[in-house]
Amino acid sequence: MKSEHGDPTQMTGFMGRYARAISYLGDHPGRTLLVSLAVVAAIFVAFGATKHRTEFFVEEDPEQVTVYVKARGNLSPEAQDLLVREVENRMTDVKGIQSFYVRAGAFTSNGGPNSAPNDTIGRIVVEFAEHEDLVAAGLTGRQVMENIRGKVSDIAGLQVEVREPQNGPPTGKAVQVQLSSHDPALLDQAANLVRDKLAADPDFIELEDTRTSPGIEWNLQVDREAAGRYGVDVLSVGQAIQFMTGGVLVGRFRPDDTQDELDIRVRFTETARNTAAFEQLKITTPLGPVPASYFIKRLPAQQVTQIQRREGQRLVIIQANTEEGVAANQKIADLKPWLAEAPIDPAVRWKFTGADEEGQAAARFFMTAMAVSLFLMGVILLWQFNSFYGVLVTLSAVALSTAGVLLGVLVNIANTFEYISVIMLGTGVVALAGVVVGHNIVLVDTFYQLRRHGHDAHDAAVRAATQRFRPVVLTTLTTVVGLLPLMFQIHPNFGTGHIEAKAPGSDIWVQLSGSVVWGLSFSTLLTLVLTPVLLAAPQTLSRRFGWLRDHLPGQSRRLRSIDSRQRPPLDLPEAAE
Repeated sequence: MKSEHGDPTQMTGFMGRYARAISYLGDHPGRTLLVSLAVVAAIFVAFGATKHRTEFFVEEDPEQVTVYVKARGNLSPEAQDLLVREVENRMTDVKGIQSFYVRAGAFTSNGGPNSAPNDTIGRIVVEFAEHEDLVAAGLTGRQVMENIRGKVSDIAGLQVEVREPQNGPPTGKAVQVQLSSHDPALLDQAANLVRDKLAADPDFIELEDTRTSPGIEWNLQVDREAAGRYGVDVLSVGQAIQFMTGGVLVGRFRPDDTQDELDIRVRFTETARNTAAFEQLKITTPLGPVPASYFIKRLPAQQVTQIQRREGQRLVIIQANTEEGVAANQKIADLKPWLAEAPIDPAVRWKFTGADEEGQAAARFFMTAMAVSLFLMGVILLWQFNSFYGVLVTLSAVALSTAGVLLGVLVNIANTFEYISVIMLGTGVVALAGVVVGHNIVLVDTFYQLRRHGHDAHDAAVRAATQRFRPVVLTTLTTVVGLLPLMFQIHPNFGTGHIEAKAPGSDIWVQLSGSVVWGLSFSTLLTLVLTPVLLAAPQTLSRRFGWLRDHLPGQSRRLRSIDSRQRPPLDLPEAAE
């Protein structure tokens, strides 16, 4: 082949035109590099100027949702069941629902991202119909979820939260503001301020915080001075109160068929154990029965059912979801300057947790992983090429290939990048580095082999580009074509024997495959054009600047004098006399 033994620029057809183009660009490496960097810079600038919705993991079309029913008050199990049944009846005529699983009763929140919200009296797990049935009805799982939310949003006396399942690591609601302080009063004031700010924004829905729900808690305070005047000790007053509450412990009993002891307590009958009976309670004293209210003061206070602490500080988390189509990351970006200027006491510290915190941590991890990968690749390539410049040329395509991923996000064909998944897009960029380095290794290694066989840099770069054009293009085509079905969510259904689009579970691979497709396609152009030009650049620039150096004023005479001193004397014949 002419690309191996003859002059590649003399070939006909596409390869001949490609070789001549590389030869021409190799004579102008500065312009080629500037144009390439300008294109990459334009992509980065356009990406930075465009607002994008960012998610921590992947948003899939839900196949089920969980409906939490919230109500306040000391409700009996029967009353809770009636309220939950009312919510269930509202959803029976929603199309696309296959079944319900209903549980009525109070739920205890453990503070986790997937735990039930405060004041939950019931949970309904709604299973959607099969994917084929939803497609036949012209519905999606997300549309069914929004229909459910519209049906149950206006029930008087109830708050209903429709929560879709979270994929990947659980992060809770879309926006979470964590407030922490040692002072509970200042913490409560800051929580009210932030909650009012979120409640005034119509883009936020399903707003809640982790504080205890409003309620009255009676604190009993014993007047020791009054008790002393009647000769009553505090223990007697406390036992009288216990008769009206949990009872007074008088002993323990262990049955023969168990190893655990049972408490024996004495208390009033059920009808006498209430707040009204406290007014009639009397305590026996040496001076006769005295009303308990004379010794005991009842003080109403806000009830406290749980206290959250982290690193020794009281904690309150205000969290909310956003309306469909509203970018949570943009709302967080708007809230950060407001929180920085809000009249919040310096003793109260705030930060965003949940998906925002996890997304930033994942981004730092991927940047670190990419840097470590490039360093290890550089060490191996330096061992192989024994040239720092060759390593730099090889790894530069990895950094520049990221522009191809951003270009794919900007173009967004078929809504493959409707939002940015930090986990999947980051994984695709890291996976892309290995393929891109492989392409450049093939070309750069061929270049150095040709150099060892005596070819100059320019000729070796043209020959290496033409010889390795087909392997690089074929590798790119096989990889891209193989990933296109994942990118466009086209899958075979072996159960029904037909091809289906956007099946459940296919959303996971869209951004991973899309980042590899766009990044690899863009990097292939860099590999086939920019890499050979950069390989030939040192010799081209040296030759060009060497010619310039020889033609500088006053420089050529000095160089000629140096050459005359170093050149051996010529053996000229003596002139004839």
